[in-house]
Amino acid sequence: MEFYNPSDKIKQMRKKFRVNQAELEGINMTRAFISMMESGKRSVSKASSKRLVERFKEIADRISVKLDIDDEYFYRQPEEDARYYCQNELKDEEKLNHKKLEELIEIEKRFNLDDLLADTYKINGRIYLNEKDYSKAFIDLNNALGKYKELRMYKQQPQVYNSLGYCKIMRSDYEEAVFFYSQGSCYAMEVDDQLAYFKANHSLAVAYGHMKEYDKCLKIIEENILVNKDKAYEVYINNAKLMRGNVFLETGKLDEAIKEYLELVDIVRNKDEVVLGLLYQSIADYYYEVEDYKNSLHYISEAQRIKIKINKEALPSTLGGKGKILFKQGIYDESIMLFELAIDMAEEYKNFHTLVELYRELVKVLEYKNDYNTIKEKMNRLRMTLEDNGKQDGQGYVIYKLAQVAAIEGERNESLELLNKLEEFV
Repeated sequence: MEFYNPSDKIKQMRKKFRVNQAELEGINMTRAFISMMESGKRSVSKASSKRLVERFKEIADRISVKLDIDDEYFYRQPEEDARYYCQNELKDEEKLNHKKLEELIEIEKRFNLDDLLADTYKINGRIYLNEKDYSKAFIDLNNALGKYKELRMYKQQPQVYNSLGYCKIMRSDYEEAVFFYSQGSCYAMEVDDQLAYFKANHSLAVAYGHMKEYDKCLKIIEENILVNKDKAYEVYINNAKLMRGNVFLETGKLDEAIKEYLELVDIVRNKDEVVLGLLYQSIADYYYEVEDYKNSLHYISEAQRIKIKINKEALPSTLGGKGKILFKQGIYDESIMLFELAIDMAEEYKNFHTLVELYRELVKVLEYKNDYNTIKEKMNRLRMTLEDNGKQDGQGYVIYKLAQVAAIEGERNESLELLNKLEEFV
């Protein structure tokens, strides 16, 4: 994309419509004045630009051509045109794609439009996030953050920090996610962005939960989220209560967990089906822990019903939970079928943390059936998936299981070779 100075624009427009300077004359705009503007001896004012636009549109109308230029077109310098063009292109995010955004990035770099460059990086990063390409999303979002910092644009930073944290948490890089969400929380407080503050703290608690640092998780929930009673942030408050119940469940406080869950059911029923679906799954997990598989199956089926309708990306963990219950009930083939379906969905949605957990549960069923050939096949598939996506988390488990199968099958050398590879993951 090229941008021209005012004199060149007049010259190019005349050539386009094959008119001479005399044909552009009008009230308060003589041929001599037009000649001076075209040669660069006189600058083009906003008023002159408007008159030129009117004349060229009249000429275009005579030959049924639509001329889409604004009144200040001939007034703007190249850098102003570049800004005008980029701003207009960025207005409709839904129509933007990576190719267009890369074009805008090059223009913004060429004309030092750093504020727009930061926004363009952020939009490109968000599109990569939607595409679940978290590595590329992180690069563009990090570029955006760097520009916002250079320009001291503080209000935009909390949102970008939160998105960077999301990139990390979706790649199971929980320690780095903690850093970005902590920064997001601090900056959100600094600029008084309550929504970004709640998002950051909710996600920070999630990251601590994944790291099994439950004391830190509960501290964030109770001190940074539940102290606020504002109805505007009710969804984050309810999610925090659900998370607190899950921490109780993970730490063996079963009575406290079910009490939290049942109280929350009364709050969110008929209000928030997303939370209700997650809540039913947690209640199913509670009944699974107390070995009440009938109730566990009921609640996991309710969670499945809701998620099919509104939250399909959360389905893999639900189907996996159902597979675990069926395994406990001795329904092995259907259990395997559910795990395999859940694995396919987790791969599609690039949910690698859930993917590894699903494979772990599937292997338990296959071990029970002494189906070591299928274990080997599944572990090699998981290994390939993790390698293709640059994931380390889960590789150690894969190698361990392959070594175990090799030992069972009497392949001593293969088993030792795999165990040696395992050392780097320990």
